[in-house]
Amino acid sequence: MKAGKAEVKRIARERISILLNQALKVYRDYPWLADRYVDLARRLSMRYKVRIPKPWRLLICRKCKRLMIPGFSARVRVRQRREPHIVFTCLRCGRVKRILLRRVGKGLT
Repeated sequence: MKAGKAEVKRIARERISILLNQALKVYRDYPWLADRYVDLARRLSMRYKVRIPKPWRLLICRKCKRLMIPGFSARVRVRQRREPHIVFTCLRCGRVKRILLRRVGKGLT
């Protein structure tokens, strides 16, 4: 019996999630294996046209396509210039990613 499109996408999302979770677990001991898991997850998302969830996308460098773990392969800084923002710097390729923090009420989000 052939699975429908929705079922195929659900399975792809599940597999992507599993691969990215495994990448986080093995990164410290086997960084090359974690990079392979990220590559497989990206290929699945492209093949089945499924978006990688935003929290995971923040941890993948757009230039070298590798996992950016704060403290290991990425530097994270909070800056207040102009608008408050977070700066992620990939320590492998040097790419800088800025995430703007918007004011909501009295606090920042």
